[in-house]
Amino acid sequence: MNDSLLERVSQLPEEPGVYIFKSDKGETIYVGKAKKLRRRVQSYFRKSTWSKNEKVRNIATEAFDLQFILVTSEREALLLEANIIFKEKPKFNVLLKDSKVYPYIYLSDDEYPYLEITRVKARPGTYFGPYTSTGLVRRILELLQRIFGIRSCTFDLSKVKKPCFLYHLKMCSAPCAGKITREEYANRLESLKEFLEGDTIKVRQALLERMNILSQTLQFERAAEIRDILNSMDQLYTFQGVEASYDLKADILVVSSGLATLLQVRGGMLLGKLVFDFPDGTPVDFISQFYYAKGNRLPKSLIVYGLSKSDLKPFKKDFSYIGEPRDDQEIRLLQIAYQNIDEELKMRLNASHSLKQAQQILGLGKFPSRIEGIDISHTQGLYTVASVVVFDNGKPNKTEYRRYRISGITEPNDFESLAIVVKRRYSKHPLPDLLLIDGGEPQVRAVEKAFSEIGIGGYEIVGLAKEFNELVFPDKRGRILLPQDHPVLRMIISIDAEAHRFAVNYHRVLREKRYRSSKLDDIKGIGPKRKKELLKAFGGIPGIVEASEEDLYAILKNRKAVEEVRNWIERKGGD
Repeated sequence: MNDSLLERVSQLPEEPGVYIFKSDKGETIYVGKAKKLRRRVQSYFRKSTWSKNEKVRNIATEAFDLQFILVTSEREALLLEANIIFKEKPKFNVLLKDSKVYPYIYLSDDEYPYLEITRVKARPGTYFGPYTSTGLVRRILELLQRIFGIRSCTFDLSKVKKPCFLYHLKMCSAPCAGKITREEYANRLESLKEFLEGDTIKVRQALLERMNILSQTLQFERAAEIRDILNSMDQLYTFQGVEASYDLKADILVVSSGLATLLQVRGGMLLGKLVFDFPDGTPVDFISQFYYAKGNRLPKSLIVYGLSKSDLKPFKKDFSYIGEPRDDQEIRLLQIAYQNIDEELKMRLNASHSLKQAQQILGLGKFPSRIEGIDISHTQGLYTVASVVVFDNGKPNKTEYRRYRISGITEPNDFESLAIVVKRRYSKHPLPDLLLIDGGEPQVRAVEKAFSEIGIGGYEIVGLAKEFNELVFPDKRGRILLPQDHPVLRMIISIDAEAHRFAVNYHRVLREKRYRSSKLDDIKGIGPKRKKELLKAFGGIPGIVEASEEDLYAILKNRKAVEEVRNWIERKGGD
């Protein structure tokens, strides 16, 4: 044991603070807090503690250095500990891990802020959420635009002079064209924030009053517009599927069985039903990491079991209420949270069973906890792209999905494309437990050859031959044909489908970008629609240059437009 470290521990003050154990490489391995620093840290080096707590023994064994920060209160210690854990992610601390990447509603900090959906909290501005699904967020966003007219575009408004179609659909107040004052826009923003914080009753009441006034003044068309908005609100409440009173603004937290479930209820609407991996975590750990370290917005009330009076003390000033349920409604919501944990455990048990079957049936050397799938997408060799999707323990890990654009290929060649992406990825990233290839034996052989060329072995590959959904291997295992309803085949097909979806989406983005901007912009009378049709029909500028007048007319249906294209070809030669 490090004598200098023990000496440092003996000199710690008996005051409240945060202590940080470091390894011999200077890495933070554990962060803790204590009312009396010396007494708490000394406990890590008692053999009597080691016999009861293996984690404490491991921390003391690996610790090489110690740092500490004095604080003035338990609350300050809790917040400081949470922030250091979030930043450093020490190996021995309980860490809150998202089971998926949840969407947020983002409000920018521009002069006229815009709204959008995001999964990454990286830009300055205000974030609401996280929410359960993108589908729910899109419905909320559409409703907010209809009620408040906050813009959703990200344009530089100084360069826009005319309102877009959303203004005419009454889904934007068009600050770009001066259709709303800065003061009125700011007022609408405040109402929008109140709505997202849960004050839906106030917004609903204001809409009802406006509708009644419009009806009394015989403005029936405008009154009907507000009626439709109110109906959309009611449909949204039905869509989220949980009944709660309109005045409830609370988070419901359950920590159990290595998982944490959080229900977020705002204005009677269930906005989030979130599940996190949280092995050995406590409600206090969750609150400090989720709200304080991650910077998620605090609810008015937090309903949770298992907090003692001393646990509650640091948090009380930040919540109107924190503690056990106060009525039958909150008890019912806690029961729903527990049910979600039960369902998540069942799903994971089923996934684990399927993965164990896959290991046996596919003859894998180890349990396939990490599976990666590769798919290639192109249109007649144009914009060849590859996708890599990642599944951890049977569930998609979208934060690790990657897209690759493959250049230098003008003709369709899936084998060469697969080889390129395999070399690019696995010369930098570790191998998964199983690599799934979209294709049969030729594709699998191409991947096997690529691994050989970069000197990598020890891989496990399986190809999915689409015609009969046969599983193909590069070695003597040959082919396996499973029943269509077999759980292992269903799992592999779902991973392959996700890789295909991700690749096709990227390819579509590149195509649309190409259609939006090209040399054809120079041709008078050729707008975005005709440009897209020409590129799609002839595959690119060279094909258009070689096309006859009859071929061009077959696409454009207009002699004057054909003449403009031919004139452009004569002037530019397609260059």
